[in-house]
Amino acid sequence: MAVAPEGKTPAVDASSLPLKRKMFLVVILCLITLTALIVQTKAFNQLFAYVLSELKKPPADYLPPISVILPCKGLDPGFKDNLKKLLEQDYVKDGKAQFEVIFTVASYDDPAYAEIEAVCKSLQSVHTQLVVAGVNSQRGQKINNQLAALKVISDRTEAIVFVDSDVIARDNMLRYLVAPLSQPGVGATTGYRFYIPFKGDLPSVLRSMWNRVTAWEMASEKYAFAWGGAMAIKREIFNRARVAESWDRAADDDLSLTTSVKRLGLKVRFVPQCLVASHGDGTLEEIVEWTNRQLILTKVYYPELWMRAIQRAILLSFWLIAVLFSLFAFCLSGNQEWLLSLAAGLTLIPVELFFLVKAQGLWKRVLLSNLPNPSTDDERELQAAFDKTLLRSVMAIPLAHLVLPWMTLYSVLTNRIKWRGVLYELKSPTETVVV
Repeated sequence: MAVAPEGKTPAVDASSLPLKRKMFLVVILCLITLTALIVQTKAFNQLFAYVLSELKKPPADYLPPISVILPCKGLDPGFKDNLKKLLEQDYVKDGKAQFEVIFTVASYDDPAYAEIEAVCKSLQSVHTQLVVAGVNSQRGQKINNQLAALKVISDRTEAIVFVDSDVIARDNMLRYLVAPLSQPGVGATTGYRFYIPFKGDLPSVLRSMWNRVTAWEMASEKYAFAWGGAMAIKREIFNRARVAESWDRAADDDLSLTTSVKRLGLKVRFVPQCLVASHGDGTLEEIVEWTNRQLILTKVYYPELWMRAIQRAILLSFWLIAVLFSLFAFCLSGNQEWLLSLAAGLTLIPVELFFLVKAQGLWKRVLLSNLPNPSTDDERELQAAFDKTLLRSVMAIPLAHLVLPWMTLYSVLTNRIKWRGVLYELKSPTETVVV
C-alpha cells in the first residue's frame, strides 16, 4: 500500500469509491427521466385522444347572434389579410351574417386605424364598428380597448367572441368556437395559437417549442385556460362571472376570464378546430420579453398553472445539472459509471423526439386541415414553413434544455412585464400600474 509523503494529503482515487456512491447519480437520473417520461406520456396521450375525438365532430348549427371584439395596436404581419379572413367567416344563417365585428384602438393616430377603416369599407356584408378607447394607466391597453368595445355591442348579442389581430383564422372558426357554448357546464371556449417560425432562427423555434408544450395542458379539464386570441363566452355568463369587473384594473384578459369562469364551477373547453397559425418570427429580445410576459401573467392570474410550469422547470433543471456533471466527471476521470449515468439521463432525448414527431402529425392535421390544396402564395408558404418546423425543432432540443427552464424560473423574481412597448407592474390580479 502506497503511503503519502509526510505533510501531503493522500489523493482520492475515484475508482476506490464505494460502488453505491458511484451509482447514486445514475439512480437519480433514472428517476428524473422516468418521472418526466410518465408526465409527458400522460399529458400527450390525453391531448392526442381529446383532439382526435373533437376532430370527428362536424360544424354545429348553433349560430346565436354574436359580437366579435378585436383590439388592435400597430400592424402585425399579415394584418389586413387577417382582418379580411375574420369578416369573411362562414357564420351565416338564411343568407345573413349572424355576427358583428367591433374593432378598437387606443387612439386615432394608431397605424391600425387607417387600415381598419379601409378594410371595413371594402367588405360591407358584415356590420362593423371602430371604437377609439383612449388610455387608462390603471389597466392594460388591450383590456381598456376591449372594455370600450363592450359598451357598444348589439342588444341582440347572445355571445361575445374575443380575437387578436395576428390570428390567421380558418373560414369556419367562429362556427366551431361558439358551438360548445350550448353544452351544459361549459363557461367559455377557446382556440390556441401555433407559432410558425417562417425564418427558422433559433429564438423563434424556441418560442414555438415552448408554446407547443403549453398546448398540452389544453386537453386537461383542470388546467385548460382561455386564450385571448380566440375565445368565446355567453353574454349572460360574462356578466354573471363579473369578468368586466375583474378586468377593470387588470393587465391580462384571458387568464382573468378563465379564473372568473372557473369560480362559477364552469369549464373552459378547448376547440382544436380553432387552433390558429401565428407568425412566430421575432428577435431574441422580443421572444425573451414574450416568454417572460406569458409566465408572469400566468403567475399573477392563474397561479395553479404557473406552479405546474415551475415544477416542470425545477425537474428539468436538476436533470440538466446532473447530465452536465456526469459528462464532466466522465471526461475528467474516465470512469464508466459516469458514462452510465450520462446515458441514463440522455434517454430522455429520444423520448422527446418521439413525442415531437408524433405531435407534428397531429398539429398538421388540425392546423392545415382546411388547406388540403393550398391555393395562394401565403397558404403555400405557411404549409412549407410548418413542414420545416420539425427538423428545426429537433436541432433545437439541446438548446431548449439549456435555456427554457431558466427562463421559466426567472418569473419567480419579478412581476414586471413589457407589452407592446409599455412597462407594467402587476401588483395583484386587481392592481396594475403602468411604470
